[in-house]
Amino acid sequence: MGLILTERLINIPTEVVPPMYTMLLEEIAWALEDKEPYDFSHYLILSKTYEEVESKLDMEESRPQKKKKKSADTSEVFYFHPEDETFQRHALCHGRYQYTHPHPEGHSDSKRAFQELGIKASGSLILIEASKFEVAVKEVAELFKPPA
Repeated sequence: MGLILTERLINIPTEVVPPMYTMLLEEIAWALEDKEPYDFSHYLILSKTYEEVESKLDMEESRPQKKKKKSADTSEVFYFHPEDETFQRHALCHGRYQYTHPHPEGHSDSKRAFQELGIKASGSLILIEASKFEVAVKEVAELFKPPA
């Protein structure tokens, strides 16, 4: 099983992502030609997701008669890396896990630069077969082609 850690700077454009994965596949192919032990049957991709959470600051400021919409019951999961959605569609299985490091009160409020809601990050695991990983990388390359 190959382990892929997908942590990168937040301001890296998505057009850089397909060549990175393509180069990874090329390097694995070259390693196999040299009889190195990189013949993976599966890849485990570790990444990050987040959910929007209501700000504690807004809760303190809101009045009892002003009820805001509650999104805690049906929280949507968002991806830090847009290619993860494609990998997840091709995955054998996938899941999320909560980080064990406790965040201080109001931590999600520090992540609310341009919106009303804060965010709560969690880890993401995507298990994908090697043959489907190559297909997924090609799909990512099509999705994030640089503009012509």
